[in-house]
Formats: sequence, C-alpha cells, structure tokens
Amino acid sequence: MGFKIYQLGELFGILLLLGATATQMFYLDPLKREIEWRLAAFSTQQSAQVQIKAIYDNRITLLQVANAPEEKIKEAETLRDQSIAHYKNSDADIADYMFEKTGVEDILQWIVLALFALGTLLAGFGRAMEMRRTRG
Repeated sequence: MGFKIYQLGELFGILLLLGATATQMFYLDPLKREIEWRLAAFSTQQSAQVQIKAIYDNRITLLQVANAPEEKIKEAETLRDQSIAHYKNSDADIADYMFEKTGVEDILQWIVLALFALGTLLAGFGRAMEMRRTRG
C-alpha cells in the first residue's frame, strides 16, 4: 500500500502546521514576553532615572541655599552624574536588544503565517482529493 502524491502532500501540510504552531508556542511567544518585560523594565528605569535626577538636584539646591561647603556640592553633583551614567548604560543595552530582537520577531511571524497557510492548503487539498477518490 503506497501513498499517493496528494496523501504525501497532506502529511507534509500537517507537518508544516505542527512546525508553525511549535515555532509560535516555543519561540515567538516567549520572545514576545521577553520584549514586553524588557519594555516594562525600561519604563520603570526611565521613571527611576527622572526621580534620582530630581532628588540629587533638590539636594544640590538645598546645599547651595544652606551655603554648604563647595566640596559637599561637588560631591553631590558627582554622585548625581554617576547615578545617571549608570542608567544611560542600561538604556543603551535595552535599546540594542530591542532593535536586535524586534526585526527577528517580525520575520518569524511572517514565516509562521506562511507555513500555517501552506500547511492548511496542503492538508485541505489532500483531504479533498481523498474525498473525491472515495466518491468516484
């Protein structure tokens, strides 16, 4: 009992459907979640960066109003600059990751859609040919 060509096409179509579903479940969905998590972290980081800058600016202003020694003011400015520089490095890391992964995600989504469409067509065509064969 050999397979007919349309039965092999149907089998191949089902394999494409399974492959597309597996790619979606095991790669695209986790990638999408990771991107969303990094965006949430980035948003929190941006908020913290603004707050830390405001805190240090207020501290510097209070030191200036209180006529604090110049070295205390310089120390507060140095701490502010170090804290903000730390966040800027993190901002760049997140931005690089986003640029790298977003393009990959888009391409893979198109591939999954194409595999799913082709698999559906092949499986449907194989089923139709099988029904036609049993009728006639």
